[in-house]
Amino acid sequence: MVTDSYYKNQAATVCVTLAEAKKHLRLGTGENPEDDLIQTYIDAAKEDRQNYINRSIDTRDFVMEVSQFETVNFAVNNDNDEVTEIKYYKQGETNATVLDADSYKVRPGIVVGTKTITFKTTTETEKRSDAVIIVVKQGWITADVPKPLKQAMLLRIGDMYERREDRGEVGYNSAADALCRPYRKY
Repeated sequence: MVTDSYYKNQAATVCVTLAEAKKHLRLGTGENPEDDLIQTYIDAAKEDRQNYINRSIDTRDFVMEVSQFETVNFAVNNDNDEVTEIKYYKQGETNATVLDADSYKVRPGIVVGTKTITFKTTTETEKRSDAVIIVVKQGWITADVPKPLKQAMLLRIGDMYERREDRGEVGYNSAADALCRPYRKY
């Protein structure tokens, strides 16, 4: 049974650079007195899109602690989630041992949006709540951010730059939502 789960090693993924945003806004590449403002729009657009898709764009490690070797099911952040390491505490030892990748299999779970980890062989573990530690890499590195998400962020940046006042639903760009819909976790 999973006894604890948490995130660590979160690293910001640069989806849209200041230069890309300025090009999209047709401002030129030189220094602009509004560069700081545009950077806040970039950050806000990324946060807005993460909130819309209900997933992290930034890379991070999702860590699950398990009390013993057993089948583990977990909800995925996105299809590119990857188990990067499984460590365990052998009985009588205080240092964790890395489990060979050939000793387990990761498959799509029975429930949509989940994955299942099964172990081919099990070893006696130390009696502790974190006897087995599973690390799953989530999110995208800069080069792998899907183009529709990046384009949706540019559309939101354009909206924020052009319409700086509060406007409610008037002028809301539904194209940004349409671009993100395939990545949305309901």
